[in-house]
Amino acid sequence: MRHLDMVGGGITATTGRTLDQHATDPVPAAAHLPEAAANLRHLRTELLLAVDRLRTLLINEDDLHGTTSTVAGPVETIIELALEYRYARTWIDTLIDDEARAAYAQTHPGQTVRRRDVNPGDTVLVVLPHTDSCRRQNLAGHTTRIRVGTSDTALRPPGSGNPLRLSHADTGIYRDPTEDRLYVLNTEADETADAGH
Repeated sequence: MRHLDMVGGGITATTGRTLDQHATDPVPAAAHLPEAAANLRHLRTELLLAVDRLRTLLINEDDLHGTTSTVAGPVETIIELALEYRYARTWIDTLIDDEARAAYAQTHPGQTVRRRDVNPGDTVLVVLPHTDSCRRQNLAGHTTRIRVGTSDTALRPPGSGNPLRLSHADTGIYRDPTEDRLYVLNTEADETADAGH
């Protein structure tokens, strides 16, 4: 059963921009929001599963017949996951509250974006996002061809003879949380530039 992306919906309701629109904004805090949301989604799912396991254990009365660690172990797991969840949630709040992100969003309307599905092994043309990693390597905003891997991508930076491997998030590859498929984003500006060539 497909589930709703409550994390993405919450970010959209708070900022007035979808995660896809944030991904194309040339501000690091905005560019990091899709990855931060994916991390929070993952931790939220793990926390829900851990709580459900504890609940099942208590309903089945396993706590009454096992050792004291029967309950203590799952409770410790829940505590650890709750801490990780809190840090992930704080990171999203920090990105949303970022002054440069908010200022850019106020002066620039969100771009119209389209998703295009990709698969591991595909070679695709992307505009590299403005993540901190891409900015440090002077790659942010450049259009380049990348080869999609299962968890990262390979590319040859402009003017370099050496290949480089970057994470999906640093090369504009995103995972749809409801359909579990990879995609890249195209803006109207990207499509206009492609049509001109």
